[in-house]
Amino acid sequence: MGRSTRDRILDAVLETIVDQGAHGLSIRGVAAAAGLSAGAVQHLFPTREGLLQAAMDRVAEEFTARLLAAIDPTRDAVGNLRSAALLLGGVGAGARRATVVWLAFTAMACTDPGLARAHREAWARLEDGLAVLVARVDPGADPLLAAQLLAQLDGLAIARALEPERMTERRAGQVIDAFLDANLRTG
Repeated sequence: MGRSTRDRILDAVLETIVDQGAHGLSIRGVAAAAGLSAGAVQHLFPTREGLLQAAMDRVAEEFTARLLAAIDPTRDAVGNLRSAALLLGGVGAGARRATVVWLAFTAMACTDPGLARAHREAWARLEDGLAVLVARVDPGADPLLAAQLLAQLDGLAIARALEPERMTERRAGQVIDAFLDANLRTG
């Protein structure tokens, strides 16, 4: 079964951002990449802002689904926290694409109030989710630990996207493990 017109458009937005950056994004370019007319794109997304918001919402939904899939109720709390941390740290298949898109949306959110609101909400949900995972590992952990971990994972994801030769998957995993070992009582 073929992708819906909406999905084709959002796929084209994300591919444009990955290949050309947000500055290369235009309704006409997205239409061409999706194999549609500009009118077809504008029918579903009358404004560039609406198009970007829909794309950001889609990225957040996809990432949330990947994060929930990384949590296994049959695995121990440390294993689940580590799996989530690896995903947030940009380790694994598709991680670079997701990080590049997220960085582009983050940059746009600095000047777009709608994207800024969506970014803040997504980041708050991530931090809250990490706080739950941290508390399952170490109920006595510092309440700021989830924010510290999220900040470190954000930096690792950027390093993995921009410098994969320096920040290899193995090294990123070692950094994550060292942070968790140094900050959580796991025994």
